[in-house]
Amino acid sequence: MAQWTKAERERKIEHAKQLYCKGFDFETIADIMGDVKPVTIERWAKDFDFEKSKRSQLIALSEIRNSILESYADMLDGKKPKVTPDAAAKYATAFEKFSSKKQVLTYMYEAYEMLCEELMTDIQKAESRKQKEDILDVLKYIRGLMEKVLTKLTNEVLGNE
Repeated sequence: MAQWTKAERERKIEHAKQLYCKGFDFETIADIMGDVKPVTIERWAKDFDFEKSKRSQLIALSEIRNSILESYADMLDGKKPKVTPDAAAKYATAFEKFSSKKQVLTYMYEAYEMLCEELMTDIQKAESRKQKEDILDVLKYIRGLMEKVLTKLTNEVLGNE
């Protein structure tokens, strides 16, 4: 088994946890990651309580936005809104406090995760080993590019450049 630095190991554990939270089994996670065995991922899942993370996923910003818009539509229809106007205003104010680059980063990351989820769904649906490997190669390539882009934008947002 490969020896990883502490940072690499933590990054791999986090990646495995994210995939687990999206519903992938240990075997598929190992296939996606490429350099980790299913038994290792299963051990990490127990040691780092992946199940708890899966249960406590945060609501995406688009879900908050949709909830506010649905509540507004309910108000227009004379129904009781799911989100009160006061709560909606607080959410909107909190979101407005993000700089425009932070907002772009947030939406980019969300779109990137959606793209990866689609590719991972395609992997699970692949009919042949070759097709699965081809899609995995695309996913790995895209993940590498997006990590560079997101790191650069994150550094700009945080003023680390």
